[in-house]
Amino acid sequence: MFKRNAMGNTRAKLLASAVLMTLGLTAAGAAMSTNVGGGGATLPAGGYVGWGFVASGAPSTIFSSNVTGKTGSAIDPTSLLGAWSGSGNTTPTHLVSYCQTGSGGGKKIFDHSDGTATWGGAGQACSSTASATSGFGGDTSIVDPHFVGSDAPMSQSEFNWFGNGTNLGNKATKYGQPVQFPAVVGAVAIAYNLPGAPSLDLADAGLCRIFSGQVTNWNQLSGTDFNTAPTTALPNLALKLAYRGDGSGTTYSLANHLATVCTALPSSKFFQADQAFTTVAAQFTLPAGSVAGTGNPGVVAAISATSGAIGYAEAANLQHTSVSSTTRVAKVNGKDPYANLSNSISISTLLVDKVINGFHSATDTGFVPGTPNVQALTGATTAGCMLSADPTTYANGVAGSYPILAVSNLIFNQKGNGSDLAAVRDLMSFTYSSTRRVGATLIAPPAGGTTGYAFVNSPVANAKINTCITL
Repeated sequence: MFKRNAMGNTRAKLLASAVLMTLGLTAAGAAMSTNVGGGGATLPAGGYVGWGFVASGAPSTIFSSNVTGKTGSAIDPTSLLGAWSGSGNTTPTHLVSYCQTGSGGGKKIFDHSDGTATWGGAGQACSSTASATSGFGGDTSIVDPHFVGSDAPMSQSEFNWFGNGTNLGNKATKYGQPVQFPAVVGAVAIAYNLPGAPSLDLADAGLCRIFSGQVTNWNQLSGTDFNTAPTTALPNLALKLAYRGDGSGTTYSLANHLATVCTALPSSKFFQADQAFTTVAAQFTLPAGSVAGTGNPGVVAAISATSGAIGYAEAANLQHTSVSSTTRVAKVNGKDPYANLSNSISISTLLVDKVINGFHSATDTGFVPGTPNVQALTGATTAGCMLSADPTTYANGVAGSYPILAVSNLIFNQKGNGSDLAAVRDLMSFTYSSTRRVGATLIAPPAGGTTGYAFVNSPVANAKINTCITL
């Protein structure tokens, strides 16, 4: 059953003082609380702050916070940021907020760039009074967010924006460079609204035909489109795609899978791994009536409201969203996005100081067209601090898991953290500690429960926290 999730864009804020990790103290021993804030990806947001979002119109007007003076629902103490901050206590160790803008918009805010020399609309995402000097629409005393969440690793151009002197602030002067750590895995579910079809088990062949626009009516699906054939014939009903209209790591992760497995499409066409669905499906014509939604909740709402719709969203969002009685989640290749995702996934081999520079073309010898193009990062001032999971290693799942996965990253400032240094480092350390994060049951519940999320375990990344996040 699906529950209510009025999810949308949540906010980011925080300021400083606390436990000096440089003295070996832990967050729990802090004499004063520290405000730490960020924003970005919607895919992990429920696991980061909880599902108690306020339904007050468009997602961009919604934010969740336990920061004094901020409206919105309190951060859930069983979420990642809630468990880390101690938000269930009378006096939390830290005050936290997280503004949901989507991965693409979040990185623009973090970088002080919308791709031009002027501040763009993304900066206004979580507050009607947000400005270029208030991060994710937060407290004006917080000039820059401490972190950003993104399900698509930083590209070379996004890395360059951070230090572009023509962008507002030229962040590199004070903050060095971005540093990136993989944090959480999420299953990207395929949801559909189809009367008379209580279950579907799609094969990759079916996904390839659906998302490439070859299927415009549900009765056109048959045979190899399914891993297990439906028990009843599918209806004569127009099929419509619901997809993300904003820059999205969820889209990137779906595209990573489609580009990898859809290698037998007509006319040598291919999906293109990108954050924008219009780029992903640029070589195809979508079915008539297809609709774009903002954020994972927007796509889920579009599917729920449209008979015959099929689309994609982070699986956890679907567990917490009110949907129509005919909206359901499909299996893919016999795998379920909840039951077939463990609570933690080990990533021992990482891309280090490498970026995704677009996708491979049809003329790139030895590579599958459309798959992510991994290249060496240029312009790093601190070596070894841009870390990410190689998208080719999880493009079709890991170790028998559900096949469509997203790895969400946390991105920080390399320097300029000042008195907030201990808290910022400790947030990332907490995420990697299997013993400390046990209270974050919205991501990894006890006794083998499933949420659609999993923690990343990465000793290699954990060892780099103190050297990559500095004063």
